[in-house]
Amino acid sequence: MIARTRTAAVSLALAGAFLLAGCTGGGSDDGADGTDGGAAQEQAAQGGGAADPGTASVADQVMAEQTIAAPHGGGDAMGGEVTVTLRSVEVGGGTTTVRWALRWDNDDAPADAGASYYDLGVEPATTVTDREGLKAYRPFCTDGAWQADTDDATQAGIAQMRCRDSMLVSPLDKFFDFPNHGTIEVSAVLPAPEGTPATVDVLVAEGLPLFTAATVTYLDGGAE
Repeated sequence: MIARTRTAAVSLALAGAFLLAGCTGGGSDDGADGTDGGAAQEQAAQGGGAADPGTASVADQVMAEQTIAAPHGGGDAMGGEVTVTLRSVEVGGGTTTVRWALRWDNDDAPADAGASYYDLGVEPATTVTDREGLKAYRPFCTDGAWQADTDDATQAGIAQMRCRDSMLVSPLDKFFDFPNHGTIEVSAVLPAPEGTPATVDVLVAEGLPLFTAATVTYLDGGAE
């Protein structure tokens, strides 16, 4: 059974280096395993990218679920609670697709109110961590890079910001409103992990709970 935790940060204190996905534009084109990830990235961007909100094919699947007090980001505190549902982690064609859902409920707010990523202080940068392989993976992006090939800290920071703004995550807009008492489906496309880990840890978004030991489904065959 998948383990659950209320911490909102992936533990990066594991021995060894965690490698993040490279992106086009301001940095390396390498994949998370250090090889050329351009083909898989192009495929994800052109046809295998994140699904539109609310159209996930596994919209009724629940691998794990957590409910927490609504976090507070920019603007006024939203109040109420958010329910985060991890639906699936699927690997195929050189990519990993993480599907999850967020529901915001506040009985004291108007029925037509909405809470955005910005309001909740959430950054939809999904992180998938293979603890045994000592590697972490983040979404493909079409501009910038998670780890830019430069020693200039300022340029590296700019490249990472550009990468965050062009991640293959849907919905991505930080002002996208999650409706009160409504469930929105979210998806992210990342590099496929090295090897075939049976489980991974999934931080669906920065500022939301971590799901540990999430089962990986291999569309091209089972884990070794």
